[in-house]
Amino acid sequence: MMVKGRKRDAGLWPRLLGFALFPLVVQVFQPAVGGILMILAPLPLSYGMTRRGVMEGLGAIAIVGILTALAVGPVQAVFFLLETVPLCIGIRLVALSEVPLYRSVGLAVGLVMLVAFSAFLLYTIISGLGVEEVYRQVMGRADLFMESVVDNSSLEPEETKQMLWMVERFRRMFVGVEISSLIFLVTFYGLLIRGWMAAAGLVEKEKLALLSTWYLPFPFVVAFIVLALAVIMTSGTFRDVALNAFLPLGAMYGIQGVIAAGHMFTKWELPSFVRALFLAMGILTFPIVFMICIALIGLFDTWIDFRRRWPVTKPPVPPTT
Repeated sequence: MMVKGRKRDAGLWPRLLGFALFPLVVQVFQPAVGGILMILAPLPLSYGMTRRGVMEGLGAIAIVGILTALAVGPVQAVFFLLETVPLCIGIRLVALSEVPLYRSVGLAVGLVMLVAFSAFLLYTIISGLGVEEVYRQVMGRADLFMESVVDNSSLEPEETKQMLWMVERFRRMFVGVEISSLIFLVTFYGLLIRGWMAAAGLVEKEKLALLSTWYLPFPFVVAFIVLALAVIMTSGTFRDVALNAFLPLGAMYGIQGVIAAGHMFTKWELPSFVRALFLAMGILTFPIVFMICIALIGLFDTWIDFRRRWPVTKPPVPPTT
């Protein structure tokens, strides 16, 4: 899709690069905090790539990569480039999508995972280490990051014990959590950038795929049920594999559930503060149960189709005379 009105704003990239480099500056002084904030870096870079084109975006990412190598070392820079390049391209794909958004999100996440898997295999070949050893190294990096978060927190001993228990569970669900996080990230950032581009009149909104049309095909229901049964009825490695496959699918249905719930909130004409209160109460009080319920709403939406059965009726237009 072509982006309209690409004016050469001389101040655009300096502003975006400044935003993208902020987490890196924090990471130099506070590695744990900076590591968390690095999730913000793809947003300005992908926005610039969407607005100015892929080549300019790749150039900006290369600049940040070079500065990352100088600040925290070449290894971190390589990780940054391998993650950020496909991620920004995927976010751009979602932002300018004219096909159903779940497909664009799937392609974007698939691109990121394909690059990560290719880099993983390439490293095993170059290093001469086995796949299991390289995987342990990757998990070791994740463990160090999680432990640094625990060490820099002011938790009570019991809370620290619970956090370490969560770290252990995170290790077993690492792949599924990563893919699920990517699904939410590319969806949110892509739609956010789309909104900015539309507000500036740089894209043709009529040609873009609407979030309200997010419907996963029926075969995904079968996969959801099979994976859920495998998680409940099996144990050991097979259960871990099923759980890591179930989490991303649950994230996709979670997005559909949020859309369906939002539609029903609009149908019932609930005020915005009531919607926000409902979401906040669910997330803060029973986060796991709440997320499961949202995913189930998305699953049932495939059968019931809340948006078609209970459409939102527009108020009649008052006469002009």
